[in-house]
Amino acid sequence: MKARASIPSVEEVEVEASRNLTVRGLTNLICKKLGIEPEYSRLLAEGRTLNPKLKIGRLNLSETKLIVDYVWARHLILWGKEGQRKLREANVLIVGAGAIGNEVAKNLAMLGVGRLTFVDFDVVELSNTSRMIFFDRRSIGQSKAKAISSAIMKKYPHTQVTAYHSKLEDIPLSAYLEADVIVCGLDNVLSRIYLSTIGTRHLIPIVDGGILGHQARVQTYVPSQSPCLACVLPRGQYGQLAGLKNPCDAPIEDAKIPSLPTTTSLVSAVQTQEVLKLIIGYPIFREKGTWPQEIGEPMPGVWIADLRFGRYAAVPLKRSEKCMVCGREGVGRETVKRVEVPIRELGDSTATLRKSILKFLPERHEDLQITKISDHRVPEIVDGRKIGRSGIGAGNFLQVTFKSGPEKYEDLIVKLV
Repeated sequence: MKARASIPSVEEVEVEASRNLTVRGLTNLICKKLGIEPEYSRLLAEGRTLNPKLKIGRLNLSETKLIVDYVWARHLILWGKEGQRKLREANVLIVGAGAIGNEVAKNLAMLGVGRLTFVDFDVVELSNTSRMIFFDRRSIGQSKAKAISSAIMKKYPHTQVTAYHSKLEDIPLSAYLEADVIVCGLDNVLSRIYLSTIGTRHLIPIVDGGILGHQARVQTYVPSQSPCLACVLPRGQYGQLAGLKNPCDAPIEDAKIPSLPTTTSLVSAVQTQEVLKLIIGYPIFREKGTWPQEIGEPMPGVWIADLRFGRYAAVPLKRSEKCMVCGREGVGRETVKRVEVPIRELGDSTATLRKSILKFLPERHEDLQITKISDHRVPEIVDGRKIGRSGIGAGNFLQVTFKSGPEKYEDLIVKLV
């Protein structure tokens, strides 16, 4: 028998099914043809959810048009199944699990982003519970990163989470390399400089947000195309801006930033929208130079708002050639090339791995060293053992360091796929 089903305003399909098939089985058939996950779908008939165990022979499917109630059905109207697939496969690194981090995480989880990674070295305080949706009194004293991860897993089981109760500098490089976008919700300059360096060298876009009472700010950094987060900092004042002032002054951590849930919600909404654009359009932009019309282009410059007076503005920014990160002499001026090597072609041989890597290096190079990027602080050198014994496999990142000229060393990142 034939069954017709549709996601309203998106797509309609027809499948052939046996009368003895259950509604669950029919759901699987329909979802396979639509290219969506059956575990996040239900079939509706005349506005009612069908019992998954019911045999479809008991339904008059010739006169019934089934509706596929897909979790993200309303999103498909905007960016289609391909856009949603990109969200489901995406990994967003959220730096700072505070007020902004909570709201951004909620938004991204609701949108169906497949993986969220949290980094925060702080613990939950009582005053956090009035501004951060995933924390309550039971969270007090817990790691913010771990507390928000636990809450996300309970409420949004379709999203995988990873938590680092750590400083930015102490998490493995692989945590950054696995991220499609970095979201920053921190309130200090040093962190922004560090993230800008990572983003610039490894071509990872960053969406930065900040609040100060009624005031809000969002900046999107697309590496090699727009000003980094450090470009706006006055040259020669980095130390002062980072809090390296008179040693008799109070530590920078003691200064508390006024925060309101209204400002936080606004900033996180704008940041989330920018993340959407980057996940769905960034690879296309890099390869073809155009952004998909259905999602829009990341906003240039910095977006600012003052809720007290109802003022909003987009301020243009220019890249600074003297920027300490992305400028001519900046620490992140040289990007690190990233390549993929199919592990099935290596035959469990590190010698074959080395030969595969050599194809991506300049003809003249010296002192080649391959290390596994892992959670260990001490680099794990990949030696002449078999690949399996070296503890590397599909999904691992390798850092290749080589000498490309007199006193010049370069890096290459290899992902085993």
